[in-house]
Amino acid sequence: METENNNRKKRIYVRLTDKEFTTLENHLKNTTCNKLSDYVRRCLFDKPITTITRDAATDDLIVKMSQMNFELNAIGSNFNQLVKRINASFQDTRFSETLGLITMQRDAITRKMEEVKNELQKLAEKWLR
Repeated sequence: METENNNRKKRIYVRLTDKEFTTLENHLKNTTCNKLSDYVRRCLFDKPITTITRDAATDDLIVKMSQMNFELNAIGSNFNQLVKRINASFQDTRFSETLGLITMQRDAITRKMEEVKNELQKLAEKWLR
């Protein structure tokens, strides 16, 4: 144990109020540590510390996903306007079949847009924690 203390050459200084120091001493009394420095070291190094690092690649991904989300909304809006215009202009039976297929495609696009929006929202919430 003596050689371990010889390796400790660095010091840190912390100022405490009287109340904080009394609390620290009271906590020390409830432990098996003989010295205040041993107790402080255990407090500093035995508890896990959560660190958050930001990954630039993930930041870029979020920006790209946001842009794609905007573009998908614009495409869906334009498609919906086109279908409404076609529906209002023509009442031909053959055209109605084609319109039905277009409507099915619109619904598929809308579902995919919602899926992308939901995943983007989950990713953003996770990343912004």
